[in-house]
Amino acid sequence: MSFVSVLKNIGLIGCVLGSVALAGCSSTASSTNNSGSVSSKKVSASSKKPVRVAAVEQRASEINRPITGKISRTGEIYLLRGLANIFSRGMDVMGERMVRKGLDARVYNHNAWQGLANNIVARAKVKQVSYPIIIMGHSLGGNASVQMAKYLGDRGIKVRYVVTFDPTVTTFVGRNVNQVTNYYLPNEKHTNVVRKVAGFSGNLKNVRVTNIRGITHTNVEKNRGLQNKSIKYIMSLTKKRRVRHARRG
Repeated sequence: MSFVSVLKNIGLIGCVLGSVALAGCSSTASSTNNSGSVSSKKVSASSKKPVRVAAVEQRASEINRPITGKISRTGEIYLLRGLANIFSRGMDVMGERMVRKGLDARVYNHNAWQGLANNIVARAKVKQVSYPIIIMGHSLGGNASVQMAKYLGDRGIKVRYVVTFDPTVTTFVGRNVNQVTNYYLPNEKHTNVVRKVAGFSGNLKNVRVTNIRGITHTNVEKNRGLQNKSIKYIMSLTKKRRVRHARRG
């Protein structure tokens, strides 16, 4: 069995390893309680604070590299890494590129998805969410992106766009999600596609990318062409803000 095949069939092990890696990560550490709230712990002296601190405390960033830039556009973009935060650094690059363009883009481990979703639900009740909500993920992060979108949709929160880069299993997207694009390389059983469930009336595209020379499971999210296409479309979904910016950390 190839290295890539091994990676794409160890979802459960990956989740465990991801949790372990997070515990020892040098980036901002966080803990999530049952309500989905996250409290930031001490940050190492060599690291910098997240791009922005939202009006509530739950949104602790796990961006490993310092990113600076003013948030000048609407929306919240969540980028989810895959296995152990190791094989998805293209998500960090996309996060940086979007922040430079004025977008509120943040990078997390895939295990953080439910805490993030609970936080959005809580903030939506007090009108502290900036729409559109956009979720992106690679590998296990791709799986989690669709899970997060469906979870939010089931709770009445609109998700405008979901982009997945070669998820490892079939996932199911539900109502209140407008659009999903899945860039994937078919696995051995062709089971890494996104399906819709009852109530989904949006646009769903499963796009095979096997025609791109040299593309593999471990570099699909790093492909500049796919990144450019995603960022360009996301920019078209957001607008320039007319209100004062939220506080930053």
